[in-house]
Amino acid sequence: MIWPSLHDAWWRLATQDHPHAFSDALALSALRAGSLLYGAAVGARNAAYDRGWAKAASLPCRVISVGNLTVGGTGKTACVELIARKLAGQGQRVAVLSRGYGGSRMSYWLQWEQGRLLVNGAEVFDAGLADEPQLLARRLEGTPILVGPRRDRTGRLACEQFGAQVAILDDGFQHRRLRRDCDVVLVHARMPLGGWALFPRGPMREPMESLRRAQVVIVTKVDEAFELVGALSERLRTFNPDAALVTASHRPTQLLEPSTGARHEPQHLQGMRVGLVSSIGDPSGFEATIRRLQGTVQWHVTYPDHYRYQARDWAAMAAQISRSTPQAVVTTEKDWIRLQPWSLVPGPWSVPLWVLGVEMTIVNGERELDARLAGLRAR
Repeated sequence: MIWPSLHDAWWRLATQDHPHAFSDALALSALRAGSLLYGAAVGARNAAYDRGWAKAASLPCRVISVGNLTVGGTGKTACVELIARKLAGQGQRVAVLSRGYGGSRMSYWLQWEQGRLLVNGAEVFDAGLADEPQLLARRLEGTPILVGPRRDRTGRLACEQFGAQVAILDDGFQHRRLRRDCDVVLVHARMPLGGWALFPRGPMREPMESLRRAQVVIVTKVDEAFELVGALSERLRTFNPDAALVTASHRPTQLLEPSTGARHEPQHLQGMRVGLVSSIGDPSGFEATIRRLQGTVQWHVTYPDHYRYQARDWAAMAAQISRSTPQAVVTTEKDWIRLQPWSLVPGPWSVPLWVLGVEMTIVNGERELDARLAGLRAR
């Protein structure tokens, strides 16, 4: 698979300014060349929309985009849930439009042809659908989650069939094909003041200057880097002084043991020896959360973001458990959606598997965020 190979190469090389091996130097040169080409393409595309050469489609409802500047790891799904709940609390009918990245090829073809729809939890166990819309369907009961790469089409469907007054684009900052009324951009608290390198040399989808398109900027996971937030916030204001600047953290809410349905407080991890399994954009953040809960991490098996687990991965985890004898294995909610089919396969699992639930909480700037959302309704 090309993407896992590129993902692994990036994590190994992205922080090397002075590679030691000749092969690493060659790889870095190739990644830098790729970044130049990618940056030119992004710049041309943005210029086309900024100058009106490319036309964006409009929906008969308000549109909010939740996205970021990087390839992942900022907590978009939790932010989509937060904003959807805020808007629903104002009495507005909300729909979420997801591209469904990470689904199977057949599912992707079906999405392209007719759109896939999740409502009130329907189809949430469809293994062909991506993990993020499935998670949102579980968490946002009663909110239609429409999946398809043509979000102008799924957006019109949301308005026609569900009377949506507001459509939220999940991971929509780069989706300029659709006109939006508000861009919410998430920035990880550990982002360097100048940003990282552009993809594929680094994780940036766009340069920092693209923040000028945002109406709200949310610095996420500030609990992982409180000492960096002040300087980063000031730096972000230089790119867009008019945007509402918000800080947020991701708070653990519960430990779910799917095999029994038992639920524990996150503090249940205190003093326990655990193994971790994840395939998310910010695996180090997941591990840091477990350590802050005072769990002792014996090992952490990581896979590329949106990885589709196989039977051999389940067997490898069982072997890892038998070698190290942790008291439990902990994974994320998104990972559990992709692991769940394999949990039915008999194996030498001698310890419980727990799923850590998290939610986004606003640390500072909630009044400013609410004001922007209220202003959107007024328009």
